[in-house]
Amino acid sequence: MRSEMLGLSLGVASCFAAYAVDAQAAADPSFGRLDFPSTVAPLNAQSPAGVPDWWQAAPGPDAVDTLDPAVPGAEEVLEDTPNSFAWSRYQVGTVGGWSYRLFPDGSAFILPDDPRAVADYILKCTTGVSCDILTAETVVETIPATGAPKPELPDGIDGLGLARYLARWVLAGTGTPPQAAAPPPEQDTTGPEPVETTEAPSASPVPPTVPASTTTSAAPSGNATCVQPDPFYPDACRAAATPPAAAAPASAPARQPVQPSAPEDERMTLAERFRLSCSVSSGATLQYADDEDQHTRYGKLKVSLGCYARLSEKLSMQASVISYPIKGQQAPWDPDFTYSFTYKVTDRISLNYSNYSARFSGGDSNFVSSILKGSLRGYYKLPDLPIGETRKAACSVGIGLPDPREHSLTLGCSMGVTDKLRVGLTGYAYPKGVQEPWNPDYTYTASYQVNDRIQVSYANYSNNRLPWNRADTPGPGPLGGSVTVSYKLKF
Repeated sequence: MRSEMLGLSLGVASCFAAYAVDAQAAADPSFGRLDFPSTVAPLNAQSPAGVPDWWQAAPGPDAVDTLDPAVPGAEEVLEDTPNSFAWSRYQVGTVGGWSYRLFPDGSAFILPDDPRAVADYILKCTTGVSCDILTAETVVETIPATGAPKPELPDGIDGLGLARYLARWVLAGTGTPPQAAAPPPEQDTTGPEPVETTEAPSASPVPPTVPASTTTSAAPSGNATCVQPDPFYPDACRAAATPPAAAAPASAPARQPVQPSAPEDERMTLAERFRLSCSVSSGATLQYADDEDQHTRYGKLKVSLGCYARLSEKLSMQASVISYPIKGQQAPWDPDFTYSFTYKVTDRISLNYSNYSARFSGGDSNFVSSILKGSLRGYYKLPDLPIGETRKAACSVGIGLPDPREHSLTLGCSMGVTDKLRVGLTGYAYPKGVQEPWNPDYTYTASYQVNDRIQVSYANYSNNRLPWNRADTPGPGPLGGSVTVSYKLKF
């Protein structure tokens, strides 16, 4: 009761106070005006403060909404990368056996849908201007911005086709439409009206004047014989020099036929046409058994030159030549060279013929026998396996051919832990009586991309065994792997 009376009293007091203030303001216009002392300046509105120095800048202009899928099933990936050299978000998608990574500034990587593949095409776009399609550092094609709407995804798309589609998708609605050529003005064919003249009396005919020289020829026309190529325009040619001809009435210049530009394949180099990628590698096996006395040794050095080429949209190959700098370290089973041919039957099925222990000479092996003794395997690419919210593992199943009962069954997966770090794991299952003491139950790899050219990798293909399937001669474990540093060559 007391609290209610107190609230009522405060309400009545507030009403009377408000009434008093209104009355005072009506009587004195200066009432309520703030008069600042002469020594105190009033506060003025300030403009917004600039961006502080510690504010993190973006790697480039934000021109593409990566939440808008360029192809069906595309997704935006978010990563915690607090630096100005890498985007923290991008869009990934897959279509027709090709995948892409599209960044907010309109740049993109286009590569085969294979975790081990490198980018075949690089897209660099300037909104409202054009997009350049590159292989390595060479511009293959430039797509201009013409104000066209977003394109439809074509059927049967390949790598270059996907790059063209993404370029037009990024540039959609920007740029200036091409100007239509203005129609030529209509020519007046009526001619001037005839002028009436008085016919002159006939006279004896005058013989025509004979020119002083009869060797003068007509000026060269569009089909003149080409004497030598023009040094500035090789597709054009220079006509033979001719003496000046008699003056003729001026006429409109004849329209010269436009020489067709060279086909795109002719403008590409051999390395670009086959998407050749080579690297020089140097590494060492951490621990190994000497093939002569079976003693444990450390640091088997090797140097190799390896290349990858895509011979067609379905056929690709890898080959490497290996050298062992320290004499006596190469065992009879260590290869002189390796090769691998992969034929892509469908987007998920592929055939592989390879030999990773080929020798030029030594024992009962030579170059020809090494080519003939390769192994044939078939692979089936499984659907991507989600790992967390942003990562996916690419997996495939492999069988030996032509008789799977004589070879191992493999299940291999690989995934990118970060943009630079990738790991892989492969498991092996053998029919009864097929597994040899040196055949592993599993192998594993890891690679770190230092920059665009340098990569550090670790691979362990030794006889790693599971606890319930120990071999008579157990493997060395992690020390059985090799550490390799690779440098990608530039063409």
